[in-house]
Amino acid sequence: MTSTTSGKETADDPASAATCWFARLQSDDVSARDRRDFQLWLDADAANAAAWREIGSTWESMALLERDPAMAALRADALGATDHRPRRLSRRNLGLAAASLVALAGGAVLGQRWLTTSKTSAPEADEPVFTTGVGERSTFRLADNSVVTLSTDSAVRVNRWDKARRLTLVRGQAFFQVAEDPARPFVVVAGDKQVTAIGTAFDVRMEPGKLSVTLVEGRVRIAGASPTGERKVEMSAGSRFVAAEPADWAVAPVDTAKESAWLQGRLVFDGEPLSAVVAEMNRFSKRKLSVTDSALAATPVSGVFKTGQVDAFATALKTYGLADIGHADETRIELVRPRA
Repeated sequence: MTSTTSGKETADDPASAATCWFARLQSDDVSARDRRDFQLWLDADAANAAAWREIGSTWESMALLERDPAMAALRADALGATDHRPRRLSRRNLGLAAASLVALAGGAVLGQRWLTTSKTSAPEADEPVFTTGVGERSTFRLADNSVVTLSTDSAVRVNRWDKARRLTLVRGQAFFQVAEDPARPFVVVAGDKQVTAIGTAFDVRMEPGKLSVTLVEGRVRIAGASPTGERKVEMSAGSRFVAAEPADWAVAPVDTAKESAWLQGRLVFDGEPLSAVVAEMNRFSKRKLSVTDSALAATPVSGVFKTGQVDAFATALKTYGLADIGHADETRIELVRPRA
């Protein structure tokens, strides 16, 4: 599987950064600037070079990779310290190399980021977990060419594949663009429920006591526990499934463009109460908004706002006379009633 990053995706430690660099260098749109920036990162700290060598060691330990000429060319391209001229691989060979190599790098490096607090079963040793922090967004491509985009503070585990292509949403939110393969259904496990698709695009979001699935195109089947026992439900495009404790399952039409705007780094609101808007904005920012006035919290808000831009959001509220800014520091912005 291959990985790319977007939005505010960053890596705080050399191992994670090495994985991100590896993913970027094997993509088919890598630029000369990418390669220069990679070399600067590699030379900046001995720990960075050591993390990069770890990925190389994982690669070299696998006899299968040793025999793959596309992989050998890719490794020479990425590790070459003196010759920065990119070697051109065909799109097909690059895809084969990416599908094999990032899976192994994920097991070696991303494997350091297992989530021990998850209620789901412990991962196998070779099941990589991809994660994002608060305010980050990340996209990676699976070996079957399906694409997964992780939202803020999210994690997905790629399980072993046999008769089905299985992934586990460990926390947060992810958007899945599924490559068609009628012989192997695509299954996303989220808590005690399974979302099964063949060729489709859908969003799965986990919150405390709540699971939602938004279907943009195609069809999916959801199976799992409900207040009335084990159930299955089929969804069609343009609908949203919600299972919120203790209520029963519900499926209703939804504006899929609005619900998936986060993929472009935007949040769209149409008359939602300020309290709900604040909660959604806070998901994408380490600096949090707060509103304690109940009347102000009920104020309807409409608009399109960039994820993570809580300062700009607060300023917009003040500009339009919906709220004012009270106490503000590095961690919090208090919203208060507009001053007379």
